[in-house]
Amino acid sequence: MSHKSKNVLLVGQIYLDTILHVARFPEEDTKMRASNAEQRTGGNTCNTAKVLAQFDDINVCYMSAAGSRETSSHIMESLQDQGIATNDTTLYRDDKMLPSSLIIHNQESGSRTIISNNDLTDLTREEFVQVFTAINKSNQWWVHFEGRNIEQTIQQIDWLHSKASEEHWRHDLVISVEVEKPERENIDLLIERGDVVFFSKVYAQHHEFTEAHSFLTGSPLLQHKLKPRAIAFCTDGSKGACALDNETKQTYQATPPIIEKVVDTVGAGDTFNAGIILHLSRHTPWKIADALESACNLATRKVAQQGFDCLAI
Repeated sequence: MSHKSKNVLLVGQIYLDTILHVARFPEEDTKMRASNAEQRTGGNTCNTAKVLAQFDDINVCYMSAAGSRETSSHIMESLQDQGIATNDTTLYRDDKMLPSSLIIHNQESGSRTIISNNDLTDLTREEFVQVFTAINKSNQWWVHFEGRNIEQTIQQIDWLHSKASEEHWRHDLVISVEVEKPERENIDLLIERGDVVFFSKVYAQHHEFTEAHSFLTGSPLLQHKLKPRAIAFCTDGSKGACALDNETKQTYQATPPIIEKVVDTVGAGDTFNAGIILHLSRHTPWKIADALESACNLATRKVAQQGFDCLAI
C-alpha cells in the first residue's frame, strides 16, 4: 500500500459493462444499429474507485468478488494499473464468470436501461475480516459499502465498528453506506450503521417523496434510523443534491452547473459519492455545503463526457 494521506476502501461488486449508444430506446422485437459501443468495468463502488484514484492524495483499495483467475485477473489488473489496489482485496470464485451488465444508452433522452447478470457468491463476513485484517496497517480509514448483499454487509459493518471501538480508533474511521435500490430486502437496516449515508432519488421516490430535500427532512424512516451525528446525502437528478446534518438538523442544497449537452449519465451517482468522500476525507472539520457543491460539480463534469477519465482538475 502506498503512503498517501487518506486510505479509502470501497466494498462492492465489480461488473463488466457493455454500453450500447442508440438514437432512441428500441421497441420490443425490433432490430436497430447502435451508433457506438464500448466495454468497461462498472459496478457502483468500482466506478467510485475509478474516480477517487485520479486524485493523488487518496489511497484507494477495492474489495470485490470476481470470477475465476483465468477469466477475471486481467480485469482486476487493469484497475491496479489505474491506481486502485486490488491484488490483496479480490476474492476469486472458481468456475465462474465476472458479473456483466448490458447498458442501453438512449441518446435522445439521456436515459440508460441496465440489464445485469450475476451468479457469484457475494463477499462474506469472514472474507471481509480476513482481507481487512491483512491490509490494515494504519487504523485510519474511510470504508464505503455498496447497498447490496445486505445480511453479510451488516455483519461486516458491525465487525468493523466493534473492532475500531475496542481498539480505540473508531474516531479515525468513517463508515459510509449507499442506500440506492429500495427493492433490496432489508436495505433500510444499513441506514443506522452509516456515519455518512448516500440515498438515491429512486429510494426517495419509493418512499413517496418527490424531492430530495423533503425526503431528508420529512421521512419518518430517517428520523428513526439515522445515527444522531450522521450526515445524509440524497441526489436529485438534474436538480442537484441535498444534505442533512442530523446533529444540527441543518440542510444544504446544491444545484449543478449548466452544461451544453448530457453525454453519459452512467455512473453519475457513483461520481457524486466519490466527490463527497474526496472532500470530506480531505477536510476536518467537515464543511458539508462545500462538499455538496464540489460533488455536484464533479458529477456534472462526468455526465458531460464519456466515461470516467480525466475528472480530476
